[in-house]
Amino acid sequence: MSRDRRSIADTTAFALALVVAFGALYALLARYALDAFPFSGDEYSLTLQAELFAKGLLKTPAPPHLEWLRLDHVVIDQYVRSKYALGGPALLSIGARHGATWLVTPIEGALALLVIWHTVKRVLGARPALVALVMLGASPLFTYNSASFLTHTPTLLFLGIAFASLASWTQRHRDGWLVLIGLAIGCTYLIRPLDAMLFGVTMLVFRSPRAVIIPALAALPFVIANFWYQNAMFGSPFTDGYHAYEPTFTALYGDAAQNPISWRHIVSPEQWWNHIDLIGQMCTQWTLPGTVIVALFGAYAPVAENPARQLRRFSIALIAVFVVTLVAMIALPDDGPRPRYLSVTLIPIVFLAAAGFASTMKAITQTFGPRVRTILVVCGIVFGLAQLGAYLTDHIPKVWKREGLYQASADLPYGAVVIVRAQYPSRYARNGPFFDGILYLSAPAATTALEVAAAYPDRPIWEAHEGVPWTLVRVR
Repeated sequence: MSRDRRSIADTTAFALALVVAFGALYALLARYALDAFPFSGDEYSLTLQAELFAKGLLKTPAPPHLEWLRLDHVVIDQYVRSKYALGGPALLSIGARHGATWLVTPIEGALALLVIWHTVKRVLGARPALVALVMLGASPLFTYNSASFLTHTPTLLFLGIAFASLASWTQRHRDGWLVLIGLAIGCTYLIRPLDAMLFGVTMLVFRSPRAVIIPALAALPFVIANFWYQNAMFGSPFTDGYHAYEPTFTALYGDAAQNPISWRHIVSPEQWWNHIDLIGQMCTQWTLPGTVIVALFGAYAPVAENPARQLRRFSIALIAVFVVTLVAMIALPDDGPRPRYLSVTLIPIVFLAAAGFASTMKAITQTFGPRVRTILVVCGIVFGLAQLGAYLTDHIPKVWKREGLYQASADLPYGAVVIVRAQYPSRYARNGPFFDGILYLSAPAATTALEVAAAYPDRPIWEAHEGVPWTLVRVR
């Protein structure tokens, strides 16, 4: 009977059912737990640009009084547009055209699971592939990312395709697979350029000029397309959105505004402490408990097949490259899971964990017996889901608070002006790319209602005061 259950668990139908179940979970979380609401400034910036793309626009003219309309991660000068690369918003715009922007990332998450499962199955077999599927699909970090509007999930999807192509190349060493790797890296470059470059740099571990040059040439058209996009959006092919956003960032946060990548972070004791804490969270809280330990077994477990050995070496190198690069990145608490910039390392981590799972279970069984082994596996999954639940318990009220402003002002007349009185008004005063309907102002605290009334003489003026619930007071 146990053999029947084991054979069913190893079937393609069972794996596909799990992929669908995980995708449904992500969609339910996105729609009902997170209210299909772009909570963070990053998410709002991405959905704003997706709305522009859905209407066939790159940017839209900015309205007057820009000093009262600044938003986190949105570039507003002569025009309004997101600071982020075009790939993420372009994918979200597919959903935006049909009024279901929130559904795009859960679908990307399910596709990423399918790609990783199929890759591990080809290289290691059906049971390790099932292990990789569960460890990735149920990990708190991947689950949250796949229910949000953040770009980490599509990045993992395309780099998962690159990883799958790499697996095929290690088996056959045909240049066509290297071209496909480059195309996948190029797609990633349009979403998260740094992640794409780090994956490409890791190809050096194979010590093959062809393994670096051919993917680089295949990715080159995407790099050129990004230069074109930057020129169209920010006035120069060499000016990215982060640099275009710097004046707004400084105006909003003053001395607290720091470049996300800087050599200063390398020598900052505070950042070193934050990085250590971030890596610890990744190992113990945002992956299923025990995943990293099992991955260590996989990093040293004997592997007979050459493709598996090659992928193991690449996986270890990819983790090392991302961790080393992390040292130069800022690591302060913000509006999302802190280890999310390590999301790509979930690919090599679950591959190594799949490779080491059998030997780990054997060692536990020999020492503690099969019952303890089963209990530990079940606890790992349950504790991982509990960690996500604990995070959402704290996070969901913050979502309600941030969208509470728009619920409180939903009945205001068309054209009303709302002065947002909050500690960080630029996180709340969202107007969309066209600034139509109710106008929300992220005016500095020193700005008076009289000044606003003079600027908008023919419109009713309200003040919205931060709280749960928000309070609205009409001032004209």
